[in-house]
Amino acid sequence: MSKQCKNCGAELPEGASFCPHCTQSQIERKEVKPPHLWRKKMRYVLLGAAVVVAVALAFYLPNRPQTFEGGAAVTYTDREGSYDLLVTFFPGDITNNRPIGSKTVKASPGETNMDTPMLGIYQNGELADTEQFFAKVQSCTLEAVPLENGTLVVDTPAYNPDYRPSARMSYIYYTGESGTHELRWTITMKNGDVICLKQTYEVIPLVHQVYTPEDTPLDTIEDLKALLERIEQEVPADTIVDIYLPPVTYQGGLTILSRAVNLYGGTDGNARTTFTGTLSVHSDSPANVMLFDMDFIGHGGTGLSATASVYMGGCTFTGWDVGAVALDGGMIGVERCEFRQNGIGFLYRSESFRSFNDVFPDCIIADNDIGVQFALLSGNICINFAGSVFSGNRVDVDNPINYPIDLSGALFE
Repeated sequence: MSKQCKNCGAELPEGASFCPHCTQSQIERKEVKPPHLWRKKMRYVLLGAAVVVAVALAFYLPNRPQTFEGGAAVTYTDREGSYDLLVTFFPGDITNNRPIGSKTVKASPGETNMDTPMLGIYQNGELADTEQFFAKVQSCTLEAVPLENGTLVVDTPAYNPDYRPSARMSYIYYTGESGTHELRWTITMKNGDVICLKQTYEVIPLVHQVYTPEDTPLDTIEDLKALLERIEQEVPADTIVDIYLPPVTYQGGLTILSRAVNLYGGTDGNARTTFTGTLSVHSDSPANVMLFDMDFIGHGGTGLSATASVYMGGCTFTGWDVGAVALDGGMIGVERCEFRQNGIGFLYRSESFRSFNDVFPDCIIADNDIGVQFALLSGNICINFAGSVFSGNRVDVDNPINYPIDLSGALFE
């Protein structure tokens, strides 16, 4: 069978390699492709990239930012070692390495109270160097997250040398309406790590029972003693008792036992509620006994003696061997009070106490043999006399135990 030209269709001689009519070549050409060198190169590129990624992961994975979640305690580890962090509410708990994850307090509606959540840090079983650790810290925050309706105000955590050995501490402010909150500590490290701790803080509102001169006989010391006896028998132990006193003079002493009772003095012109005998406070209740706007006028002896927690404001002490004394287990917080013409105006003689007030503000300590004496007091929380006036005392402050006090804001006349 004869072949035909692929170009013009003319018949071709046997074995012709081109067409004699149109001269078109009749030889079939096959495309010759170059060798695939790029595939070999790509294998090397991919292998190199895999090595780079492996090296990067080997460096990044051990050093990537991590989150360390804990309750009231957590262990944090970085390239320099491990640290044990804990949160609590009292320096002694940090000293004893005792984290406190929850706390329940009681408070009166509308009355602002304060507490001190704090952070402690240990390394190798010993208290860590606070400055060294916080040199690695970007920020330290505390947030109060409500678990029910209510408000709790939180200050930014800071270092306070008066609360050693805490590494950081904050103040929280609450009332009887604050409810329950989760306190969330967040410590962000400069390397990107985040340390989280948390505490639960519950505030239970207190119930108040109020007595006034309009509904209760309160004219004599016998009336007052009878009322205290009736309260012991009739009023539940968890109820706060508020007694509003008339502007009369109570002859003789009075003792508050077993429970906290708040006494509010009355005023009528120049007349004020006055006690001429010793008021002794030996309450077993953890709540403070509150004393406001009363005069204690004596002829020797002691005006106020407390082995419990007492807070007083607007009271005066005149003519006593000792105006007011905090004894074993007791502590007296003082504000806007006057101590005049006493042997010792105010005396600290308490080896241990259940609560503490670290201010002694806006008081007048005048014409005493000794204004304030520190005979015995545990702890190291500095007492601040900001705004207080010392005048005419033989000795303004007698501090043989060298207890930490701050007199920089006091006035000496």
